[in-house]
Amino acid sequence: MKIANYEIKRPDQLETPVLIVYEHLVKKNISEILKIASSPNKIIPHFKTHKSIQVLRMQISSGFRSFKCATLKEAEVLAANGASEVLLAYPIIHPKKLKRFIKLINNFPDVNFKLIVGTPQHLEALSSALKSNDSEIGVYLDLDTGMRRTGIQPGQEALEMYTKISQYSNIVSLGVHVFDGQALYKPDLKERKKIVSETLKSIDQIWEYAQKNNLNISDHVVAGSWTFHLYPERTNIRISPGTWIYWDSRNATMEELNFGIAAIVLGQVIDHDPEKDTITTDIGSKACSPDQPTEHRFKLIGHPKAVVTSQSEEHGVIKLNGEKISIGDYVLAAPGHACTAVVKYPYSLVSDPSGEIIGKYNHDARDH
Repeated sequence: MKIANYEIKRPDQLETPVLIVYEHLVKKNISEILKIASSPNKIIPHFKTHKSIQVLRMQISSGFRSFKCATLKEAEVLAANGASEVLLAYPIIHPKKLKRFIKLINNFPDVNFKLIVGTPQHLEALSSALKSNDSEIGVYLDLDTGMRRTGIQPGQEALEMYTKISQYSNIVSLGVHVFDGQALYKPDLKERKKIVSETLKSIDQIWEYAQKNNLNISDHVVAGSWTFHLYPERTNIRISPGTWIYWDSRNATMEELNFGIAAIVLGQVIDHDPEKDTITTDIGSKACSPDQPTEHRFKLIGHPKAVVTSQSEEHGVIKLNGEKISIGDYVLAAPGHACTAVVKYPYSLVSDPSGEIIGKYNHDARDH
């Protein structure tokens, strides 16, 4: 696992726990992804990781124009702050959310909004909502290649569903959307390459079917942060990773990539148990990556043997395993999942390489 050294000056002046973003590493990560993709036009970065207008502007200034998101709030912030294309990669079926989405389309006519659909119910609800103001929208078929979360499984049913999209006069079929989440947290590169190979077969089947049957198709949007770099350069494929912008301690187990962990949680040791060889920090489940298995919720930087053993809302208990950390010490923790660490905070402090706080990033698209 590659975790760099970090500094933070005057930690006693910061109320912990607090999220700190190292801006030079954000810029490094933007440079890294542009080395992997031939052009920013081949990438639809997921906005959910950083949720910040300031970081969005950094991406736009680097050539990114198209963005993916998971919530209406994120879509609204993107549309109002320079995105030319917004893919809301989440099925909308609730009538109030559909009404809010239609309003968004009307408010930003120059933004190319797109959605994903995976069931006939998605299509029917969307088409009905669009009729209210004579709108039209492009959609990607949400293809489930193995994660079993949302979407339709590859095969005949998926082909029939793609055909069904064309039966709606106000909905345009664009291609396939795939989040191959079954590759998450698999450090074995060969295993992830196999998953990508199977996904390519599935999306190629739909591409060939659409062309053969004169169905509209323009491109596919694929991949997450564990596979995006493994897809071949094709004119009809765009990649859409999210956590690359901040990276995290679990992503850092992929030895073939050179991104830096840009978002770090500063915490403090508040108690210890010498008998158990543990310390308790203020990095609880409200502060860092509660969706991860306990031992992966964060890694203490500079203390590789230390392991998180339990977490409650305001407490994070860590087994030291010989590491020397005392009550009152400040600790820096690399989140196990950047997205679910960022959303815990209304803003992040911004540090330069020396550890000097130079500003903050508001998390403008944070819903709650």
